[in-house]
Amino acid sequence: MRWATVYDRVTPGFVGVAQRGSLVKRLLIILTSVIFLAGCANVFYQPERSRKWPDLGVRIAVVAVPGDNGVLARRDFVIRTVRPQTPAAFGGLQVGDVLLSMDGQIIDAVSVALDVMRSKSKFDTVLIVVERAGEERQLLISLANADMRSDI
Repeated sequence: MRWATVYDRVTPGFVGVAQRGSLVKRLLIILTSVIFLAGCANVFYQPERSRKWPDLGVRIAVVAVPGDNGVLARRDFVIRTVRPQTPAAFGGLQVGDVLLSMDGQIIDAVSVALDVMRSKSKFDTVLIVVERAGEERQLLISLANADMRSDI
């Protein structure tokens, strides 16, 4: 009889509410953890940054060259800066050189130059053709002293 009186005093549904409250807390903890880990995913998983390539040591400016009628005739990829003590400096690249090709690939977008460099590793060489003062010049540049990088 004693158990019956204790049970009668409990509000109907009280046990269910307590269990639901505990379940809600667990779900909130799990949801918070998932959101936190999703936010950290780009910090922990960056496959494009795991591969490193040699840094040539230049900055490139894209210069639009208009034609006679004012319409874009071509784009030139001009060496804007050459950092000292880099493969570009040791190889003879100069500010103002117009980049024509790298390893036989015509440079018609900065991404092409980046793809060529991404295919290289330290101690490789790269053949760069530039236009300087109206003349084409070929420069064979060693990447032996290049810093390795994983971003542009």
